[in-house]
Amino acid sequence: MGLLTAEGSRRIARAVEDAEKSTAGEIVVAIIPESDDYAARELVFAIASGFIASVIMVIFSEQLIQLFDSLLWIDSALLFPLSMLAGALLAGSSAYALAQIPVLDRLIAGRHLMTEAVRRRALRHFTESGVYDTVDRTGVLLLVSVLEHRVELIADRGINKMVAANSWENIVAALVKGIKKGQTADAIEKAVRDIGGILAEHVPPRADDVNEIADVPTELEKGS
Repeated sequence: MGLLTAEGSRRIARAVEDAEKSTAGEIVVAIIPESDDYAARELVFAIASGFIASVIMVIFSEQLIQLFDSLLWIDSALLFPLSMLAGALLAGSSAYALAQIPVLDRLIAGRHLMTEAVRRRALRHFTESGVYDTVDRTGVLLLVSVLEHRVELIADRGINKMVAANSWENIVAALVKGIKKGQTADAIEKAVRDIGGILAEHVPPRADDVNEIADVPTELEKGS
């Protein structure tokens, strides 16, 4: 299932089209489930969980050996190391599975790593989508990364030098607030209009202006 409904995508595309009628700038919207798979952090979490499980079993080794002796006709000297290995593997695999839950994944990844991942993914799409290569260098990319609860706005140098940083920051803050309320399409649509207003003020349309980049929002693949 897409991150945006078909109607939401159409509304955003119309908002981009309408905004660009008043400016020579370009607005590109992209949305991605997550900007990184954070596999390394998840693996470390799983290994650490397995290690902790082993330590706990060592601490309670005497009680566990007594339990094995009372329940099973097996040499506990052999069974205990095997049970430690099984316990560590079970704890590690369970931890790795739990790490796929978004709220836990965010805790494991950490704020700094997620911020860097979203920034890198936005910069990559800024290049791949051609936002960096508009005629007047006045393209603006708006990327929403769902897992991280992050929004990255990158304005090319042609427009960025004309606009105060807090103007972009206010747009991002309002967008994040709207997404948290579950109003993703509405919030993106408003952000597009606000970006369009800034572009119209500083970069009016040219007589030979053409639409350089498609208006439809791009839904990127997870971690791509």
